[in-house]
Amino acid sequence: MDFLIVGGGIGGAVLAELLGRSGRKVVLLEKNSGPPRYLRPEILWPATIDVLCSLIPKATWEQESASPLRGMEINEGKRVHHLISPDLLDDLKIQPWLTNPNLTREHLLSLNSSEVRRGFEVTSVLKEKERIVGVRALDVATAKESEWLARWTIGDDGPQSILRKAAGLQMERIMFPLDFHCFGFDWPPGLDSSFAQVWLNESDDPSGILLLAAGPLPQGKGVGFVAARPKISDSPASVAEPWKRFCSLYPAAPSIVGERRFPEDFMCIRRGGATSRATVWTGPS
Repeated sequence: MDFLIVGGGIGGAVLAELLGRSGRKVVLLEKNSGPPRYLRPEILWPATIDVLCSLIPKATWEQESASPLRGMEINEGKRVHHLISPDLLDDLKIQPWLTNPNLTREHLLSLNSSEVRRGFEVTSVLKEKERIVGVRALDVATAKESEWLARWTIGDDGPQSILRKAAGLQMERIMFPLDFHCFGFDWPPGLDSSFAQVWLNESDDPSGILLLAAGPLPQGKGVGFVAARPKISDSPASVAEPWKRFCSLYPAAPSIVGERRFPEDFMCIRRGGATSRATVWTGPS
């Protein structure tokens, strides 16, 4: 093949489609056999949306997986103000979009300009002298290994990239000082569906729960996260009461988080550093 792309993130999926449309023979290997079972927020900026709309009509994105945002409101006790105002976005001529990243990638991977092979986990790279000429991959379903050769091999395989390491490309990363506990929900009817919302924890408890953030998605859905200090997940019982107190501060919070227990019923994302990982907790998504 002309190009082998390892990883079906938004970068790999877009690149595979663009190269395929230009007449190249492209194969994309994706480890997961389907979309993640959890939901997290993702904001895309105008240049990215322009590229996506060149591949799939804008109306499809807006109807199924992406919502334009007019701004962001922040709630501080009795005070609500614009953290990002519509006037600011207008002055800067910027239109951010909040997306469901799972559906965004599924839309892209369903296009037909490249060959997408799911359920293949890359275990090592293949080299001729110092040049990478392909990869060895494990079929997750059958446990059989196969070799994939290409003129060019491209990695979109995450923070612990096998391809980047094999190419000698080092990237020092620092652990982000917060954990993001993500979830999906049905957007409450009384909440403005054109703004992302942030609720700050105004209490003086030392729980480490800092804020709740939520944003609108198409079809009456929403996605949110709780930002908290690390290690909360190690002792869920210790934050049960602080979580209840925080949710009681804001009338809108119960309609967003529902009956979820914190942190057990959220998906925790911990970013950065050599130990970067995403840990999935069971419970409602």
